[in-house]
Amino acid sequence: MARAHLLQTASGLASRLPSGGLSVESDENIVALLSLAGSLRRSVDAIGAELAAELDRRSAVPETSLTRSMGDRTPATATARLTGIDPSEAHDWIAAGAATAPSVSLTGQPLPPRHESVAAHFATGSISPRAARTITDTLDTVAQHCAAEEVTQLEQLLLEYAPQLTIRELTRLCRQAVDRCDPDGTEPREDELRSRAGITVIHGRDGLVTWIVKMHPEAAGLIGATVDARTAPRRVPTFDDSTESDPAIADDRTLAQKRLDALVDIATESLAHDTGRLAGTAVTMCVTMTLEALLSGVGVAHIDGVDEPISARTARRLASDAAIIPVVLGSESEPLDVGRSSRLFTESQRRALTVRDGGCIWPGCDAPAGWCEVAHLLPWSHDGPTDLANGALMCRFHHRRFDNDGWALRWHGATPWLVPPAWLDASRAPRRAGRLPRAA
Repeated sequence: MARAHLLQTASGLASRLPSGGLSVESDENIVALLSLAGSLRRSVDAIGAELAAELDRRSAVPETSLTRSMGDRTPATATARLTGIDPSEAHDWIAAGAATAPSVSLTGQPLPPRHESVAAHFATGSISPRAARTITDTLDTVAQHCAAEEVTQLEQLLLEYAPQLTIRELTRLCRQAVDRCDPDGTEPREDELRSRAGITVIHGRDGLVTWIVKMHPEAAGLIGATVDARTAPRRVPTFDDSTESDPAIADDRTLAQKRLDALVDIATESLAHDTGRLAGTAVTMCVTMTLEALLSGVGVAHIDGVDEPISARTARRLASDAAIIPVVLGSESEPLDVGRSSRLFTESQRRALTVRDGGCIWPGCDAPAGWCEVAHLLPWSHDGPTDLANGALMCRFHHRRFDNDGWALRWHGATPWLVPPAWLDASRAPRRAGRLPRAA
């Protein structure tokens, strides 16, 4: 049936495609063609799933495995190679095809699919392989705790909603159905998820460190809420319509980059307020660099425990953080100076800066004081004093811009003014910074 429907759908799509290009088509026709293309895709998936499941069946016995005869390790990898689809889709094809295909009894008699309604919807292309797999997995789980009549009712309900839902929404609906049928199973599932959760760290040859994070629901909720709070559009560093802005300094980070910066900010805050001890040493991060690199800002530095070096300029910026210890080496790599973690701005000074600045002083940025670092206006490596007049609160993003792009800051009374670098503004006209003064 799926084959006939596929041919019919393909013929209908081909006959409706315009010969002169799509640009002259009406909006309504474009939408109709996309819908038809989706139907064609699901029909192709249905045939692919049927074939992939048969390949899987013919590969079940190692001695006569069709997959091994082709030189592939698994039916999924063979399917992905032959079709060009993603391996995860190949797994969906095999699972959906096996769950919706007819079977044979021990006596050789043909048997209908385990879930005939799902098989019928799948064969006509009304649901995708992943939807079919999700529904059949749910029905198999529910069948262990509910009567056959209840399983049938649930099958009809899920098939009614599936075409209107995304896979994520359908998965959530299926999970709710399982929880209603087996409320006592939630805690064991939670323990099982905890046992599979964790972080894998991979140090790449390109210098990037990859963390593969698998979170159980509690961890996902806590970390998700914390990161979302720091990446919400109204909370991240940005420029409002009333502020002069330049493409060169606008916050054009991707959401992924903002999430990483949020985690870095959280880790920095944690280090700054961690009073515990790790192996007898205060919890800090060490950055090692040569005296020449410290003074010139040219060269490299190394973070303890990280293979890839960082620039001396980044190391100088990091050294202004109270939770990071700079380790300065001489020409023979002997330590000349190991800074104390409290060597720079004290908690009292930070409190004073919080009162004075209110948060990041960059125009249009509303990052609160708790998210900010204290930037030395004249770098401490150039004998910049650690006092209130030489410090200002900046979020991590704008601290990088200030140090790396050549900005300066001047005070006129109680108002800070940012001076842009010449490459951005040849006139270097100062721009008002800081928060609006509070009403008396």
